Amino acid sequence: MGMADAIYKELVQQIAENGDWDKDQQVRTVWADGTPAYTKSLICKQLRFDNSEVPILTTKRVAWKSAIHELLWFYVKRTSDCAYLDEHDVKLWKEWTNEGNNIGKAYGYQLGKPIMIKGKITNQVQNLIDQLKTNPASRRHVISLWDVDDLDQMELYPCVWNNQWLVKQGKLHLIVNARSNDIGLGHPLNVFQYYVLQRMMAQVIGYELGTLTFNLNDAHIYERHVGPLLEQVEREPYPAPELWINPDIRCFDDFTIDDFKLVGYNYHPSVKMEVAI
Repeated sequence: MGMADAIYKELVQQIAENGDWDKDQQVRTVWADGTPAYTKSLICKQLRFDNSEVPILTTKRVAWKSAIHELLWFYVKRTSDCAYLDEHDVKLWKEWTNEGNNIGKAYGYQLGKPIMIKGKITNQVQNLIDQLKTNPASRRHVISLWDVDDLDQMELYPCVWNNQWLVKQGKLHLIVNARSNDIGLGHPLNVFQYYVLQRMMAQVIGYELGTLTFNLNDAHIYERHVGPLLEQVEREPYPAPELWINPDIRCFDDFTIDDFKLVGYNYHPSVKMEVAI
C-alpha cells in the first residue's frame, strides 16, 4: 500500500468515526441546489510524510496535471488572473472566478505583489529562495497568503494560508498550514502539489528532500462525500508512482508543465463528488 493511501484511509475513517458535525450552526457553504453543505470534522490534525515516495492517492485518480498547473499559476506565474488556467483547460477555480476572470487579491496575487525587504523590492517567492540560499539556518522562511488588508478583495479566503521551510542537516523540510481542508476534493491535490513545490525548491537551491508536514486546523468531510469516501478507501491501493522533474531546470521561474512526468501512475476510477460552494 502506498504511504499516501494509508495515511488518507486513516484520516477519512477517523473523521467519519470521531468527527463533529456542524449541523447546529449556520454554515457558509451550500450545494448547487442551495441546501446547506454540512461537514463532519476533526480539529488540529497533523499529517507527516517522509517523502520516500510520491504522496498521491491511487484509490482514485488525482488530476495531477491540474494540481501542478494550479501550483505553477500560484508560485511561478504569481497572478490571480485565470487566463493561465483557461489556456490549459483547468477548471479548479471556475466557481470562484469573478467577472474580471480573476480571483481577486488571493493566492498568486499575494505571492507576486512587490514587497520591500532591506531596501530591495522583491516578492515572497524570490525572497524565500534568496534566504534559503544565503541564510539557511533561519527560522523565518515563511510564506503567508493571509493578508488581513486584502481579505475583503479575495473571492475566496486562502484555505492553505501559510507555509514554513526549515533546513536541517542539508535537507529541506516543509510545513504547510491549512485553516480549512476539504478532505474529499481539495486535500489530495494539496498534498501532491506541495510535495511537487518542495521538490522544485530543493532542486533549484541544491538541498536534499526532507519531510513534508501538513497541519489541518479543520479537517472536514462534506456530508454528501462521506459515503463515497468510505467506499473509496476500502479499495486495494497500487504502488506509488515516480515523479520525474526536468533536472536541467535551475531557475525556479523556468518551470513549465512540460518539466513534470508522473511515471507508473496506476489508479482506480475517479470518485464523483459534488463541489460545495
